Amino acid sequence: MSSLRLSLWMVFLTLLHSPLVAQTTLLPFTLEDPQGIWRLAPSERELNQGIRLVARIAPQNGPVRLLVFNYTAPLGVPRTLAEFADLIRGEIIVLPINHLASSSENHLDHDGLTQNFECVSEGSNIRCSLFVYSEERNFWAFLEVTPPNSSTASPFPALKKAKPAPAGAVALQPFRVHEDAITSFPISLRLERNSHSDSVAHLIVTEVPPNSSTELAGVKEGDEILSLDSRAITTFKGAISRQSELGKLLIDRRPGATLEIEIISRGETQPRRVTLVAGQPSNFFRR
Repeated sequence: MSSLRLSLWMVFLTLLHSPLVAQTTLLPFTLEDPQGIWRLAPSERELNQGIRLVARIAPQNGPVRLLVFNYTAPLGVPRTLAEFADLIRGEIIVLPINHLASSSENHLDHDGLTQNFECVSEGSNIRCSLFVYSEERNFWAFLEVTPPNSSTASPFPALKKAKPAPAGAVALQPFRVHEDAITSFPISLRLERNSHSDSVAHLIVTEVPPNSSTELAGVKEGDEILSLDSRAITTFKGAISRQSELGKLLIDRRPGATLEIEIISRGETQPRRVTLVAGQPSNFFRR
């Protein structure tokens, strides 16, 4: 093989360990994995031809198995699903492709195109599956690679179509896009408004990343936040967005920024204070 052509595994290794930057693309899926087999790493990396790598999925203790790409077709340049699949294969896979078979399938509630094929690397057959679909000019590609002799099932069944993001929500790592507010800290929240005013009634913890500083501090799903930096939650108005009072405390905070919260767990009578620390997203995932 030419020294200018990396093996498929080297390509995937590079993509797996490439630096993470601010996530700006809203993912069209969530990872529902009760057994904790998989880890989802949202990322944002510009590749050639306008293709963006937006997420990587791997076993908790294994190499990446699924790469997710996003692409926006230029105005006036229509592109079919087959053409988009050709674009992804041509830009991402450098090894010869054998036994290419295409079929129409529906995944994540979208009709799309699936292509199954094999690549040969150092005498081993690497099974690959590529699913692509589009929403007008917005294209998505899911490229799954199965290593030789792999005993781990496909991660694809664990992907579920994402619910619409709330108005004003932004996609910040490490959280997947769902109905809850997304923050710069390792904590995901659900806001409940007062029915008689625009003020906040309750702020509930809906997700805490495994092994994060928040989890180590004892914060759990279902806990209620009573105050932020000594200010009562009920004195805030609006939603969690960049422009709101809450947003200025929770969104676009630099790594290392701190936020003191007063929190109470279900069944307890005494609140406690915890300091949240905004950090690099890659630190929130098990390695």
